[in-house]
Amino acid sequence: MKLSNLILLSIASLAIFYIQLWDDQIVAPLHFSLLSLCAVYAIHKKNINMAHIAMFILAITVFNRVVYETGLINDVTPSGNLFLQGLFIYGTNLLFSLALALVLIFRVQLSRTLSRSVNIQLTHFDGIFHWVFIYMAVINLIALVEYTAWSYFEMKSWRLIYNNFEGLIYIGWALCCGALLTMMICDTKANNSGETSTL
Repeated sequence: MKLSNLILLSIASLAIFYIQLWDDQIVAPLHFSLLSLCAVYAIHKKNINMAHIAMFILAITVFNRVVYETGLINDVTPSGNLFLQGLFIYGTNLLFSLALALVLIFRVQLSRTLSRSVNIQLTHFDGIFHWVFIYMAVINLIALVEYTAWSYFEMKSWRLIYNNFEGLIYIGWALCCGALLTMMICDTKANNSGETSTL
């Protein structure tokens, strides 16, 4: 099977699966588990490039989740001010998505700062991941604009992104995990062909 077909199949399968569940309490742990699985696999296979990609995504995604789970956003926003709540919620997600996109754009440079390995190099997948988080940043930006129009300017019909926000985020997560799973499959095929990369 061609690499492009494999990526599309992985992404489509995960997107359908995530959207069918439609419950953040189930999808988020599943997403973190897939990210962790990829990181552990990469460390086990001594593939430093895959390990760094997976760990950067996992670390920032988990940190983002912790910010929300600890109630930090709710603690700094007045409960009666819907406009500020939306600004902080969507704005924080937007900043995390942009930060992760930048980390992945400069992944090779960051990896070389963290490790002295001679195997750190640009992979075919480095050109994919930052686009996923740019997509998620765009979704959060549109949601922020829409929420501002809804709460501040009383434009109550502006709820397209708001009504579909979880599904759109799940698509981003599916894109990310589909690409990671494809990267693992390609690495397994490369190892079977005798091509290895070590930490």
